[in-house]
Amino acid sequence: MKPPVALALLLPALAACEAPPGTPSSTTSTTDAASPNASILPAPLATEAEEAPHDAGLPEGGPIGLMADPSGRLIIPDAGAPPPGVLRGDEAIPAEAPATKDLAGATLEAVFRPRNVPPAPRGPEISQDGIKAAAALTAPKWKIDLTDTGRMRIEFASRAMPLPQRSEIRARTDRYGHIVLWPDATDYRVVPPGALRTVLGERRVDVTPLSPGVVRSVGEGKRLQLPTRKVEITSSLGSVRLELGKSAEIGEGGALLCRALVEVVGVDPRTPVCQGGEVPLAAAYTWQDGGGIDFEITTITRRTDIPTNDTLVPPPGSAYQPSGLPASPGGVFLTREEVTAFRSSALSLPPPTDPLAPGEGFVAVNASDMLAYVLVDGVPVVAVPPNDQRYVIGTLRGKYVIQWRTFLGDRIGPASTLDLPARFTFGEVPDAGAPDAGGSAN
Repeated sequence: MKPPVALALLLPALAACEAPPGTPSSTTSTTDAASPNASILPAPLATEAEEAPHDAGLPEGGPIGLMADPSGRLIIPDAGAPPPGVLRGDEAIPAEAPATKDLAGATLEAVFRPRNVPPAPRGPEISQDGIKAAAALTAPKWKIDLTDTGRMRIEFASRAMPLPQRSEIRARTDRYGHIVLWPDATDYRVVPPGALRTVLGERRVDVTPLSPGVVRSVGEGKRLQLPTRKVEITSSLGSVRLELGKSAEIGEGGALLCRALVEVVGVDPRTPVCQGGEVPLAAAYTWQDGGGIDFEITTITRRTDIPTNDTLVPPPGSAYQPSGLPASPGGVFLTREEVTAFRSSALSLPPPTDPLAPGEGFVAVNASDMLAYVLVDGVPVVAVPPNDQRYVIGTLRGKYVIQWRTFLGDRIGPASTLDLPARFTFGEVPDAGAPDAGGSAN
């Protein structure tokens, strides 16, 4: 019997569709093409050398091959921008060419607000004006330029920061990571993803593993005349509560600032929380081991005249540095006269019993393994590197409130009232006879 006509026509067609030799059979699992551990969020940026896979954002079982509409016509997706690359700490970046064009965006002023800062003592010799003047000089401030095309320039605008005044952090939207620029743009250091926290907290470049974090919406609000949404992101290091304002004028620049702020708490900068058209106006950090610090944008000035050359990553003429960061000479933030102004007169006190105490001022000994600040009457006066010490002169003889802490507030020592001159220690006290103004750092 001859086969029906329809079947006779179908058999050659099926033979033509037979898989050629070496082609995987139709029984091959889809997990051969996509990992069963794939998720909507990309894999963390664990090291500076690791590139994000182009398909890392696809969910498990996502589209494979060409797609067609119900009528059989092929759907060709629009070609989008390639995913950002990852800056490596061990590689120089080709300098960008200078340009004369100005960019649109905004200039922001921001301040870090430490928590649990002790007040100055009371007494007729206490000069509140002198203390307030010193606090204004050392308030940890940033000046930030954000462009709508996706550029960020952060200038350290205070004496009392981990990096010296006029140092910069720069970033661009087509790269994950940052550069630190020396004052006057003489040198730059690449800061790969995951290392921004140690730059700010410890004055060194050390990559911390990143994670997507757990995101929780905490409502809406309004700040600086902008409607905001509030989210909290929690990682293994702690949490950050962000308030993100809607600002189309800032464009992609706002996402760069968001990426920097979440990275400080160990969150992957690829988080979908950071979006173009929004700018973080506040960030409240709380660390797993206690303590924290608050970040706040105080002013926004919209601009159309941001010089392109101020946002180049890196600018021409800057020398690549494979190690180190810009140094803060001495680490003392105030002059002798500015420290003396904390008091209007000296007290009559007995001489110190510690034979290592100086004749005037104080010696701050940091026996811990972290960069530690000394607050005098609530004012940051000096930053002492780990396992080092600093001598500060200018304090008149009297009683002062002393506190040790880290810049990001992940270690905050107790406040102690000490008679100065004195020598005091943070961390494990190497000399049992020396007073300890801050307790153990461990």
